[in-house]
Amino acid sequence: MTQDAISTSAGPAQEPASPVRRKRVRIIGLDGVRGLLCLMIAITHVTTHYSPKTAATWQTGLFGFSLVYFFVLSGFLLFLPYVRNLVDERSGMPDVTDYVVHRFARIVPCYLVIFLFVNYVLQIAYIQNPAIQPVGTDDGTGMITDPGQLIANLTLMQTYFPAYIQTGINPSWSLTLEYAFYTSLPLLGFLLFRMRKKSTRNPFVLAAVAPLILLVIGFVGRSLTPLVYANSSTTDFILLNWGPNWSAVFAKSFLTNADNFAFGMFAAVVFVALEHGALREQIAKRVRMFSAVAILPVFLLSGVLLVVANQYATLGVSVVAALMILIVVAPLGRGQKTKLAVWLDIRPIRYVGEVSLSAYLWHFPMLLLLGRIGWMAGDTLPGMLRNIVLLLTCTILAATVTYYGVEKPGMNYAKRLRAKKKASVAKPAPAPLAQDSAS
Repeated sequence: MTQDAISTSAGPAQEPASPVRRKRVRIIGLDGVRGLLCLMIAITHVTTHYSPKTAATWQTGLFGFSLVYFFVLSGFLLFLPYVRNLVDERSGMPDVTDYVVHRFARIVPCYLVIFLFVNYVLQIAYIQNPAIQPVGTDDGTGMITDPGQLIANLTLMQTYFPAYIQTGINPSWSLTLEYAFYTSLPLLGFLLFRMRKKSTRNPFVLAAVAPLILLVIGFVGRSLTPLVYANSSTTDFILLNWGPNWSAVFAKSFLTNADNFAFGMFAAVVFVALEHGALREQIAKRVRMFSAVAILPVFLLSGVLLVVANQYATLGVSVVAALMILIVVAPLGRGQKTKLAVWLDIRPIRYVGEVSLSAYLWHFPMLLLLGRIGWMAGDTLPGMLRNIVLLLTCTILAATVTYYGVEKPGMNYAKRLRAKKKASVAKPAPAPLAQDSAS
């Protein structure tokens, strides 16, 4: 007997109970964080390049660790849909095709346009490794013509080759690392959702497996760093990390940086737990406070590791970054807004975050260009401050052009493809033609 028949014989049909799904929270403030981080990275580069003594006095080089925050933020934002789907007990993980299209549209068109312009029009791409060039100059730059080097830079693979590492747009090495993480995420997703089908464990525990795997990879990779350095052709710390050698390739690989993404992923698990009320109220309302209290000791430990050049120094920085993310988003997970999140979401700061990819790619070629035309000041505090203001202004202007001309159209196209795909899936099948009763 069918379910319909059972329902009819038992009385009026009732709608089957559906699980209550928590409303997904709109996250505000993180675009602003991204914008501030991008500015800090640009400040690090322009100050250490043109004002090295003044930068050392004012310790502006520490702003460079903001890049680690970018990796942690990627881990949080990109893993978040996986955790939400896993906990909501949906039939499957987020669509991989949509994910690939959006990641490609988000980065590749913008990167290619800026790289081609920098290489062929400005001719200020690095054709030699910048770590072996004199500070404060544009030595080693020009137009890449070597076919292998050109292909490596066009495909963001230059970081995997000692001869090409840090060439082209030198900060783009981080995009290579990002793409390694992007590749790992669907694989981890397949594992998690397969485990969910075969396990009755708490879904939050299952979700934590993915970042745990990356944490182990990063920890093991970092543990091998002394061995790699010991077998390198140089003992110079800068060259070991940035020079044209295999130790720098290893230092910038996913094997030694996977843990940075992992801590952002752990933060995503905590945030979804707050969304679903899965934590005890006494704990949930104190997550922000716990995070704030933990930052100082972790920060101090990271500082000590940094001073002694320990390979785990940036791991500590990534923990601080994850805690800072929770300070911003934890109240949002409980349906509350804070002054900090609202302030970070004000238009000027949020806008810099929106154009941060373009700004990140533009800032180093721009500082080289400004130096080439003689607009950069010398190694004094007023000169350093002038350079900061000039670079940030020119960078944001250039980023605005590529954001509206390349980035946003690419992302809008990806969104249209996704909407079209959803519409085709949701489109009902045509009803069968009614037959004539007389036939």
